[in-house]
Amino acid sequence: MNYCSVQDVRIALAADGLNDGTNTAADMSDNTLTDAITEASAVVDSYVGGPYSDTDTVPSMVVYWTRDIAAFLATLTWRKSKDLTVMDPVYLRYQLTLDRLMGIATGTTAMPSDQLPTSDPYAGTVINPMGDWTLFNWWDFDLWGRDASTQGDDVWYRTVTWWPGYPY
Repeated sequence: MNYCSVQDVRIALAADGLNDGTNTAADMSDNTLTDAITEASAVVDSYVGGPYSDTDTVPSMVVYWTRDIAAFLATLTWRKSKDLTVMDPVYLRYQLTLDRLMGIATGTTAMPSDQLPTSDPYAGTVINPMGDWTLFNWWDFDLWGRDASTQGDDVWYRTVTWWPGYPY
């Protein structure tokens, strides 16, 4: 079973999925791209323990991985097996895909799923140790050096009256 379409590969290779005059592997025939997709699907199956059946829901990441490998294989065919540079976008996608697939094969990466969990068994609970108190109160900001026993208005009034030149 192929996990992506010819149009998926064309979109990965050329803007807007054009198949004429792009000077990329997207210009290749549908049969050639289908062959690359079939090979890429087999490569993905070998890493993830596939194949998926027609009734299975294929995770979207499997579609992307297949597309990227197929684009790489088609580009190699289009370039007639000439080397790609290490900064070629097709090669970079291919390397990223192989890294993810190797992680799945070795068990260091979990297989992605498109299904969201219905409940999280590790969900945290927020507990406010302050209870109904606020984190800071007005007496925590006594800017005049008084202690917390002095009321706010009292501190302001007495401090202001002690200022030199204040008209009281």
